[in-house]
Amino acid sequence: MNRPLALHLKAALLCALVGIVLALPLLWLPMLPAWQGWRPPVVSPRAEAILAVIMALGVAWCVVDIPRRGLKVLIWLATLWLLGGGIWLSGLYGYASSSLVPLTAAGLAGAGALAFSFTPAGSRRARWQSLVGGRVAPVFLRSRIDEQYLEEGPRSEVLAVAEVLWPGHLEGESHEAWKGLPGLAARAARHFHKAGGYLERCDGEGALFAFGLWGQAASTQDVVGSLWTWVKEAGGCAALTRGECLSGVGYFPSEARWTVGGGPLRRARRMASAARGYAAGVLIEDALTGDSGDAWQSRRMAWCDFDGERILLHEVTGPAEKVSGQSGEDLRRWDAAWDAFWAGHWAEAENAFAALARERDDAAARVFALRSAAARRAGTVS
Repeated sequence: MNRPLALHLKAALLCALVGIVLALPLLWLPMLPAWQGWRPPVVSPRAEAILAVIMALGVAWCVVDIPRRGLKVLIWLATLWLLGGGIWLSGLYGYASSSLVPLTAAGLAGAGALAFSFTPAGSRRARWQSLVGGRVAPVFLRSRIDEQYLEEGPRSEVLAVAEVLWPGHLEGESHEAWKGLPGLAARAARHFHKAGGYLERCDGEGALFAFGLWGQAASTQDVVGSLWTWVKEAGGCAALTRGECLSGVGYFPSEARWTVGGGPLRRARRMASAARGYAAGVLIEDALTGDSGDAWQSRRMAWCDFDGERILLHEVTGPAEKVSGQSGEDLRRWDAAWDAFWAGHWAEAENAFAALARERDDAAARVFALRSAAARRAGTVS
């Protein structure tokens, strides 16, 4: 049994036991010689004790297990009301019994369980917050409070993984660049949280976001749109891949938090490095170009070797609806130059890429022109 479920079960049993122990002596209270108060009709003390035990256990578990605090209180009060009303109603039909002991047991057990559920150990909301913190949007976090993902062990999910690199190279640069890093990271978190992204890692080089956790939708078109908007507004570059990841609660030396691992995270980092090296904006692997449909235009950029597999990377050049005839001609010229480059025809590739760089101020074309020129002078094959 996992830790949260075992803790909640122990707390419910303890609260129920306290309620029962404090309530059962009331069975003999009306029988004391000095008792001058109301004597409730007691037909069967054994039946009354059994009912008190059942109600205490049930109320304690419901109050502990229900995640929403308002619903906890409502269930607790409604149970007391229905229990008292039901016993009173049965008395009207000649089945006389006392509601004192069952009501007292259920009331004390529910009060104890309610007090436990407001502590960090008993609150699912607090546990979610401690595990994911500000790594997801608050609205998304509230929508997942009712679900049992925290009680599950590590699970495999197909996720979209995006590596975002900050503009420039912040590591080793001036203090001014580092001063702006917290604000840039906060902007990125807010931006990608809107698309359902979970912030897995953030450092001086960039940040990694996972999309599709906890059963949420994460279409390639939406994620590409979010990455495209970020790169255009904030600069830098980004890479997107998709694959099977392992997610769950990781118990680190300093803390426990939700974490994601797997090959797609390493592949996204390699792709982001390639995007920076080729001065590309948003890179996606070849397998995702079909998922993006006709919404986005892309062009071939580079080959990437990862875990014995060669992956073709595409750069997203913009929304498809904004593509003009001239842009289509540019794409055909790019494909011709790109084929010449990877075939080792350096002079042809250099001239073609240099023309695109001059006419369209294309940074990636400028990089390919420089690499073509260097390879031509060295007389080697890239």
